[in-house]
Amino acid sequence: MLVCAFWTLMLSIDMREHGDRGCHRALWWWSMVSTLLYLGYFVFYNGDRALIPYFKTLQVACNVAVFPLYLRYLSLLTEGRVARWVMDLIWWPPLLLGLSVGVLYTLLTPAERDQFITTYLFGNCYVGLQGVVRLLALMHSVGKVVFVVGLGLTLWQGVVKVRRYNRLVDSIYSDTARRRLYGIPLILSLMLATGVVSFVANMVGHHVFVGNVWLLVVPFVVFSALLFALAYCGYRQRFSFVDIPRDEPCQPCAAAEAVWSERREQLELLVKGSQLYLDSDLTVDTVAHRLGTNRRYVQQTLNEEMGMSFSEYINRLRIAHAERLLAEHPELTMEDVAARSGYAVGSTFYRNFSKYRKS
Repeated sequence: MLVCAFWTLMLSIDMREHGDRGCHRALWWWSMVSTLLYLGYFVFYNGDRALIPYFKTLQVACNVAVFPLYLRYLSLLTEGRVARWVMDLIWWPPLLLGLSVGVLYTLLTPAERDQFITTYLFGNCYVGLQGVVRLLALMHSVGKVVFVVGLGLTLWQGVVKVRRYNRLVDSIYSDTARRRLYGIPLILSLMLATGVVSFVANMVGHHVFVGNVWLLVVPFVVFSALLFALAYCGYRQRFSFVDIPRDEPCQPCAAAEAVWSERREQLELLVKGSQLYLDSDLTVDTVAHRLGTNRRYVQQTLNEEMGMSFSEYINRLRIAHAERLLAEHPELTMEDVAARSGYAVGSTFYRNFSKYRKS
């Protein structure tokens, strides 16, 4: 709970100073709901029976909303929009389950409420539960199933969206280090780990950890580390889909009407002949503008005629240039070579050098 509250505060400060960069507002909502979710766990593990019905209702609603909220964040980050079915997943299951559980709690007598807390919440057992009490236990179980469905959809759609976004970035920018979602695959892996641990804890039963401080330390440390990593990776992200400029309408020109071989010749003459690839912030739009066309034709030439993305094409040229510099000027440091080869960030140079060098 403290980890989520910390990142909620950090994201609030960041948005106050820099606005909604990197879709931090959507990440803030995920962090806030996660804080409320673990507040419910905190109350449960403290064993305050008077508060458990209220916070268990809140916990059930937040539990089924938390992963769809993260999918909303990924959708905005990679596509700039959220599908209607994702919004439905965020609103309807939490609303229906939360209201159902809340109403059922109010229908219980004090004796039935105590029986439910003792038998199901603390004992993870259905034995002896009847009527409204048993129905309440079933609603809690439905919440666990919906949680797993939300986790699966988030992982599946997250992978698809991130791969599509990274391909788009590779097709537009030569320097992808500040734009590509390098940390998101790690985020999705952490999400899977978080979901598995949470599901196992739900199946084992939270009652196992009640009153056992040392046993409670294990899930506490695991969840804290995973949630911290999830929020940290998102907090560091500064670039998103909305920062990618729109493609300009195509204008009739010789380059647009040329055959593939002529397009390639024109492209290579421009990029290689004028050493345009040494521009550290070169984009496909710059090249397209110099050719008198739009980005789609440049991307088609690279993809269909040369079999590579814009990013790969430019970085191959840069690394070839760096290898020539190293051969002709052995006195240069690697930092000098990187700067003279069009790299503003050393780590980007080293990554591409190891990937594209010929020897």
